[in-house]
Amino acid sequence: MNEYSTGTSARPALYGGPRHRALWVVGVVFSAGLLAPPLFLGAARKGIVPRTVPAGYALAIYPIALGRQWLPDPGDWISWALAAVVLTAAVHAALLDTGRAPAG
Repeated sequence: MNEYSTGTSARPALYGGPRHRALWVVGVVFSAGLLAPPLFLGAARKGIVPRTVPAGYALAIYPIALGRQWLPDPGDWISWALAAVVLTAAVHAALLDTGRAPAG
């Protein structure tokens, strides 16, 4: 017997509650985005986002973060680019698991 009488399958929640969501969003921001790909990898494993999302964030965040360290004079653009990607990831993380249909 299926415990869901409507015939729809429920997916596991990504966040345990509002506090857990806030900790993840703050963690993404304060880690300069370095925690975003693992967060979205967990969301992809639970079917909340497509599997390409964590790869996209990893390809966007890690080279920019490393470029700040390795380029001799990265200029202001690299800081602004990293800030834009980090804020995008933080907003995306805050909007995850809001009761929408599963991705994919």
